[in-house]
Amino acid sequence: PVLKKHKILLYNPIAVFFDMPLALLAIGSVLDPEKYEVIIVDGRIDEKPLETIEKHIDDALCFGTTVLTGRPIKDALTVTQAVKKMRKDLPVIWGGWHTSLFPKQTLIDEICIDVTAQGQGEDTFKELVEVYANKGDVSEVKGICYRNDEGEIIKNPPRVIVAMDTFADINYELIDVEKYFEKKGRRQLDYISSTGCYFRCTFCADPFVYNRKWTAISPEIMVNKLADLHAKYKFTDLNLQDETYFTYRDRVIEVSERMIEKGLDFTWAATMRADQGSRMSVEDFKICAKSGLRRLLIGVESGSQEMMNWLKKDIKVEQVYMCAERCKDLGIAVQFP
Repeated sequence: PVLKKHKILLYNPIAVFFDMPLALLAIGSVLDPEKYEVIIVDGRIDEKPLETIEKHIDDALCFGTTVLTGRPIKDALTVTQAVKKMRKDLPVIWGGWHTSLFPKQTLIDEICIDVTAQGQGEDTFKELVEVYANKGDVSEVKGICYRNDEGEIIKNPPRVIVAMDTFADINYELIDVEKYFEKKGRRQLDYISSTGCYFRCTFCADPFVYNRKWTAISPEIMVNKLADLHAKYKFTDLNLQDETYFTYRDRVIEVSERMIEKGLDFTWAATMRADQGSRMSVEDFKICAKSGLRRLLIGVESGSQEMMNWLKKDIKVEQVYMCAERCKDLGIAVQFP
């Protein structure tokens, strides 16, 4: 007899951008497809998300959503509460930046959430799903907060950041990629090649969540994966969603050189710190441009050096000017949020 697969219901809350739900794709891709059927419902794509959820809810093993602090919380809450009304016994897991920053508070604020996940979610979610499938105990799962039978909120030990190569194989078939291209108005694929950041900006969640650690997919694996994805989805632009893509100059250049070598024909956009850009030569910038670099986002936060120092940005205004000049000379678009 064929074993009936457990359904894993994942929801992406309504937001203003149409980036692909990379966090949900990441946790959905690590599950064994022989045992689990991952259903990703996106509030920005699906006109009637609750109806779609209702269709699958009886076979669901758990419900998960990824939440950014701010407006997406409202939609995530509405949907989560509706899910609990449909099935009171269904475990609800919240992950993402919000629960990484407010692990316990989220559970205090909302009774319909059972578990919050902190930091890198792939292994955490995989273990949680196994626990639910085998009627096990969540008290052993690292990187979560949960409510025990007495209603107390327990915070388990955190997880150490895991090398990205382990999770390099993202299954984009879990979403309808064409629908995202349509919403974006261009064939732009979102991709993440590194996690974390070494820096200490005071306004940022990253140092708090990842303890100033960083890990990335190695260039060869990354470019082979991009070549496969390009052949499959025929995207014209790649949107790198890394916090700091230009962390290691050598890695960036190797990726670009391999892209040129493979003749990969698409443009790409990424994030850069001004100090990282200032350490790259004109030749380095040229290689990036040749491989398709069309736009950089360079976080400046303020035009005042005093303010930057106060924010612990660890960059100099001069470095910002230098990057701007390089980009202007090479025709690379640049934004300074």
